[in-house]
Amino acid sequence: MSILIAQYLVAGVVTGCFLIVATLGFSLTRQVEGFLNIAHAELLGISAFILWSLVNLAGWYFIPSAVIAVGITAVLGLFIGRVVYDPIRKFGPAVVLISSVGVAYVLGGGLDAVVGTGVRTMDIPLATSYRFFGVRITDYQMAVIAMAAVTGLSLALFMSKTTTGLTIRAMSDNPELAASRGIDVVKTSRATWLLSSGLAGLGGVSLALIATLSTDIAFQQILTIIAVAILAGLGSLYSVLIAGQVVGIAMDMSVLWLPAGYRPLIAFALVIVVLLVRPQGLSGKST
Repeated sequence: MSILIAQYLVAGVVTGCFLIVATLGFSLTRQVEGFLNIAHAELLGISAFILWSLVNLAGWYFIPSAVIAVGITAVLGLFIGRVVYDPIRKFGPAVVLISSVGVAYVLGGGLDAVVGTGVRTMDIPLATSYRFFGVRITDYQMAVIAMAAVTGLSLALFMSKTTTGLTIRAMSDNPELAASRGIDVVKTSRATWLLSSGLAGLGGVSLALIATLSTDIAFQQILTIIAVAILAGLGSLYSVLIAGQVVGIAMDMSVLWLPAGYRPLIAFALVIVVLLVRPQGLSGKST
């Protein structure tokens, strides 16, 4: 029984690492742009299927295909931000939120039209399993863990050590004050869209490594991503890292007692319980 628990714990850590990568960009958009971008999840799916197309159909190697998929997703997110969200931002976050739902359906419908329905798998070598004290983990699961660790560290360094990162932090804390101090709000917003959409692209790459792909798989992730973002609160990068692991482990460990279909329920039940005790979320700031 202890081996089984440890096995689900490892699976939860992997799920948590995917959620970290998937949620960082979502939380960044919420902090800087001031609304919940529901279409963020569809960018994961687009990145995953660009990667699938380059590897399976074009016969490219995985790593350069992943880089291209992330780059295209980042540019697409910037384009959507400028063309769709910027003109309606003046109407308030509620209008932009509702518009993002529409964008999600447009992106999802476009993906259905181009790729078609059905399940896809990446044409990559079968995962190699390793055992540590009886617990199995695959090389692809380890890749997702490494990707989350490198992404989190790189983002922390970028936000604290670069001029662009510092301006993004200033915008997220107080946009009006940042503008009054001479920060180029438009340029910073574009950098945010590129960064957050690129992070969504990385989330899509992670998804392609550990899951079979369907055109609706990305939208299925949005509720869990929102749960992680709410649990983290509006605070630091580190709160997202912790929240992702908490939700991921809780969902996968729950399979020991409940059917797998209840995993999203577990995520939101956990959020509700935590917010009853700590309404400001893990970050210590109001959600």
